[in-house]
Amino acid sequence: MNEIKDSLLGNALQGADTAALSSFGAYSLLFAPGLVSGLRLRASRARAQAAFWNAHRRVPAYRDFLREHAAERPRRFEDVPPMDKDGYIRRHPLESRCQFGRFPSRDAVIDESSGSSGKATSWVRGPAEREATRRLLQFGVRHTFGKEPFILLNAFALGPWATGMNVSMSLVEQCVLKSVGPDQAKLEAALQDLGPGYRYLITGYPPFLKQFVDHADIDWKKYRIHAAVGGEGMSEGLRAALNRRFQRTISSFGASDLEINMAVETDFTIALRQELARNADLARDLYGSEGLPMVFQYDPLSYYIESDGERNLLFTLNRLDNVSPRIRYNLYDRGIAMRCRNALEMLRDHRVALDPPAPRVNLPLLFHWGRREHAVAFYGCKITPDDVQNAITRVPLLQELTANYALHPYEDDAANKRLEIWIELSAESQAPDDVAGITEGLKRELAAVNQDFREAIRMIQPGFHPILRFFPHGEGPLAGQDPRVKRRYIL
Repeated sequence: MNEIKDSLLGNALQGADTAALSSFGAYSLLFAPGLVSGLRLRASRARAQAAFWNAHRRVPAYRDFLREHAAERPRRFEDVPPMDKDGYIRRHPLESRCQFGRFPSRDAVIDESSGSSGKATSWVRGPAEREATRRLLQFGVRHTFGKEPFILLNAFALGPWATGMNVSMSLVEQCVLKSVGPDQAKLEAALQDLGPGYRYLITGYPPFLKQFVDHADIDWKKYRIHAAVGGEGMSEGLRAALNRRFQRTISSFGASDLEINMAVETDFTIALRQELARNADLARDLYGSEGLPMVFQYDPLSYYIESDGERNLLFTLNRLDNVSPRIRYNLYDRGIAMRCRNALEMLRDHRVALDPPAPRVNLPLLFHWGRREHAVAFYGCKITPDDVQNAITRVPLLQELTANYALHPYEDDAANKRLEIWIELSAESQAPDDVAGITEGLKRELAAVNQDFREAIRMIQPGFHPILRFFPHGEGPLAGQDPRVKRRYIL
């Protein structure tokens, strides 16, 4: 009975939220500092349940999915089977994943992302959800950067990709917009042509902006530039390097599979993360032995975020009018959600005083470690071990030489993102004489199987391209892996 009541509450909250989206003032009430965090989280779960029952009734593919898992009438929301790209998205046609099994007749957008197979995955987004995304993004920008007018230089990849186009469509009402894509020359020319008399917000991938600030011929002291980055994590060293030129740099979390800008850094989360980087005891007590995560805050009325037993994040989009619902969607990103109150209590227990000491609103925290076992983030694209394996098999000589391989992402002393592809040679093989030629062949084939890499590599300076390193058989960092367990492909 409580589950039914919660579903009714969720439906009521859906209507209230739609009304609130009509203005910034009304929408800001959803983030009122005095609202009890437990009430927000209960409302979040109720909205997620309402989204589940709505998808159960209206989405043909989802009904089939639930029937396959014998979960047509789950007792609790936590009993609903998680969906993912392989088990749900790729098994059902795009139309059948939409409400009523068809596309909207108008005012919908199809964008795409690319997985390890190189085949693009399409995502359809209707007018109501794009309006909700637009409002959230506009509210976030105003909340973070203030009401003063600005020029937005959008350096995310454009075309069919989700982030760049949605940023442009969402923020054009709030600023003067110039979409340049990840092109350093165009970005530099835009700043020079428009001049230093304006306030700027530049959006783009972190390593792209790092290369830009290192090489652009700009009199930085004359400009007021803020940056908002996404697509991959950002170290504090990289943030410091960017902030030598920018007044401020914040990161946003989103995914083409779901929505952009689902969670965002705030002054408090940045201060907390920087403390976690130097305070191992606090980090251990807060989330255990994991490495340093990105730390965000998110709106629980829009998203219900859980973790499974392996800390894979599960996302539910809490809106009834999403064309293609996502219910407990496993992105295979590792992380945990936490009440802000719990983090504040832990800080008090450790006698840590942050600046600021608490967030402006007590929205929940998202600790995000990314897809370390599954993919490497590199200049805005995701490269998986399967991508590399596919590319190796397309270079005949390299296939003959290779016994094992791994990706080694790291950040150099100047805070530049770098990527090495390590190759353990097969027995009695030797490294090829023409390493440069083999490297070019591998990059060419990697671009053929991963379209996001194909676009990214065009914008990366040659000195920062992925490089190949060969190790003799049984020697080096790839040697000695236990054949009884899964190999580690990201080191």
